Amino acid sequence: MKKKKLFWNKKSQLVFAESVMITCGCMLLGVPLIGSGFGSGDSYYEVTLAGKTVGSVKNPSVVENAYLQARARISRETDGLVLADVEYELDKVPKIFGSTMDSDTLTDAFYNELTQIVAKAKKKAYLMKINEFTVTLGSYQDVMDVLYATKDRYDTDNEFQINIVSDAARELNVYTVEVSKQNTAEETAAEVAKLGGIAGIGDACAGIGEYDVSQAVESVITKTVTEEDVAEENAADNGEMQAEGDGLRSVDFAEKVEIAEAYVSADEITPASEAIDLVTKDTAKNEVYEVKAGDTLSVIANSNGLRVAEVLALNEGMSENTVLHEGDEVIITVPEPELSVETVEEATYQEEYYADVQYIDNDEWYTTKSEVRQEEQPGYHEVTALITKKNGVEENRDVISETVLQDPVPKIVERGTQTPPTYIKPISGGRFTSGFKKRWGRMHKGVDWACPIGTAVMASCGGTVVQAGWFSGYGNCITIRHPDGKQTRYGHLSKILVSSGQKVTQGQKIALSGNTGRSTGPHVHFEIIINGSQVNPLPYLN
Repeated sequence: MKKKKLFWNKKSQLVFAESVMITCGCMLLGVPLIGSGFGSGDSYYEVTLAGKTVGSVKNPSVVENAYLQARARISRETDGLVLADVEYELDKVPKIFGSTMDSDTLTDAFYNELTQIVAKAKKKAYLMKINEFTVTLGSYQDVMDVLYATKDRYDTDNEFQINIVSDAARELNVYTVEVSKQNTAEETAAEVAKLGGIAGIGDACAGIGEYDVSQAVESVITKTVTEEDVAEENAADNGEMQAEGDGLRSVDFAEKVEIAEAYVSADEITPASEAIDLVTKDTAKNEVYEVKAGDTLSVIANSNGLRVAEVLALNEGMSENTVLHEGDEVIITVPEPELSVETVEEATYQEEYYADVQYIDNDEWYTTKSEVRQEEQPGYHEVTALITKKNGVEENRDVISETVLQDPVPKIVERGTQTPPTYIKPISGGRFTSGFKKRWGRMHKGVDWACPIGTAVMASCGGTVVQAGWFSGYGNCITIRHPDGKQTRYGHLSKILVSSGQKVTQGQKIALSGNTGRSTGPHVHFEIIINGSQVNPLPYLN
C-alpha cells in the first residue's frame, strides 16, 4: 500500500497562516454576541404588533411598559386618549446570534407602528360610559347635546351648566362630568378674561375635539342674559315672585359619567338623537326593597307595578308561602333611565297643620268610653324646605325654617282609664248543648253546657250578687251585677254557695251544677243581660 505524503512549501505555509488569522478574527467578533446572552442554546423574544415585527428583547418584562409609554406619547400628541384595538404579542425564539432592543428603543418602535395604525381610516369619536352602559358619539358637541338633553328635563330654566373636567386620578386622558350653577353674564365675562376664553365650557374643552370655544362662551353669555330677563318678565306678568332663595339649589347626575376619546369605525358611532333616547328612556333595573310593617308579597308587587310571580322570579328561594318580616330585603325591578338626574329644590309654601290631640283622663270611665270636648281647627304656617328628587320624583323633604301664621286649636278628648271587666266561661269543661236561638217554638235566651251534677260553677266576672235562690223555671239560680252595668245569670243549680248582696271575684266558686227547675238533664244555663235584655253570651266570653 502506498502512502500519500503531505508536503509543506512556502505557499502552503502562507495560506495556512491567513486561514488562522481569519478564524481568530471571526472568533473575536463573536465574543460580544456570546457575552450578551446569545450563546449556544440561548433564546430571545420577538415582539409583534398587529402581525408586524417591531423588535426583539432579551427580557419580556420591559415590553408592557414600553407599549404604555408609546400609547401615552400618542395620547399627549393627540390631546386625548387613543383606543386602538391592537395588542402586542411575544414569541420566544431560540437563536445563537441576533440583536435586542433596550426599553427606550422598543418604545420608539411601538410609537412608530402605533402612529401608522392610528393614521388609518378610523374616525375620532367619544366614548361616554355610564356605569356598565357605553355609547360612542361622533363629536364633542354630541356629548354635550346628550348630557344637556338629560339635565334639561329637570332643569327647565337651564340654571345649571355642564362642565367636562379632566380626571387627575387617571393615568391617561379620561374626563368626567360636573354640573354647576350657570354663571351670570358678568361672572362669565370675568371667567373668560381670567382663563383666556375657556370659562363655563369646562377644563377639558381646549383639547377635546372641534368645539368652537369663542362661540361657546358667547352663547353662554347671551343665553344667561336672555333667560334672566325672560324669567323676571314672566314673574312680573303673573304677579308671582318667588321667595328669596327659592328654586333649584343643585343639579347633579346620579351616576358617574366618564368620557374618553377613541378612534373607531364610522358604523360604531351612534347619532346624538338616538343616544339621547338610549340614555333618557326608562328601562327595568333591579333594586333592593326593604320590607315595612304590613307588607306582603302582593302589596310589594302591586305597589311597584309587578306581578307576584315576577317578584318571586327575582328572589331565589322565595315562594308564595314565604313570611316576610320588617327589615327583610326583596329584589324588585323599577323603571329608570341609564342616566338619572338628582335635584335639590328650595321651596317656600303655606300649608295647614294641626296640633296634637289633648286628653282628659277620667278614672271613673272605662277605657272603652271617650267624648270629644273641643273640636280641632287647623293652623297655618309658612314653610321653607329642601326637596330632593330623583328623575322628578320626590325622595326626601327637609324643613329648614317655619313661620307660624295662625295657631291651631287642638282637639280635646275626655277618655276613661279603667280597664273594662272581662267574662269567662262559668264551668271548666262540659259539653255545649244549646245556643242563643229559638228552641221549641220560643227563644232560648242563654247557652247550655251539659255536665255532671255537682260540677263547680264560677263567677264569670267580679261583681255583687243581686239574686240567689229559687227563680221560677230556672230552678236554683244566681244573678250577679257587674261594674260595667251588665248582669250574668246561672240556672238549674243543685246548690247555691253565695247570698244576695255578697261581693264575688272573677273565677270564684259560687254554686254546684244540677238539674233543678224546667230542665231536661243535668246542665248549667248561662245568660248575659245588658240593659234588662238577654244577649248572646258567647261574643263576650274571654
